Amino acid sequence: EAGLDHYFYHPNTAPFVSLRLIQRLVTSNPSPRYIKEVARAFKTGSYSFGAKVFGSGSYGDLGAAVAAIFLDREARSVALDADASHGSLREPILKVVALMRSMEFDALPHEPVIQLLDMDEKIGQMPHASPTVFSFFLPEFSP
Repeated sequence: EAGLDHYFYHPNTAPFVSLRLIQRLVTSNPSPRYIKEVARAFKTGSYSFGAKVFGSGSYGDLGAAVAAIFLDREARSVALDADASHGSLREPILKVVALMRSMEFDALPHEPVIQLLDMDEKIGQMPHASPTVFSFFLPEFSP
């Protein structure tokens, strides 16, 4: 129990958890200010947005951290949508599947299974063939 408490209350835990949550939920390249704001919400257990306060006030409150992630100006800014380096990085195979869905692709009746042959040569990756358990991009990867 003491070991878990040591890791949970370590000074690097809040920024580490904040960075990983932001990368998964909002953007692959968060600014240091954004990470600091979310880490502060994680440490204090509260986040204020206008007149509304989120969180219980206790250290490690994920409700406050998630509120800080989604309500921060960097997550809600329309101006950042035009920035090519803003947003979440998507794996090439997911881009192909999204394209197929947007084009309302239907399989042929006599071939109901869609075969993505030689995708490793065409886009650099095959479905279900990731090199590590972290998928194709390591958590530290930044475009």
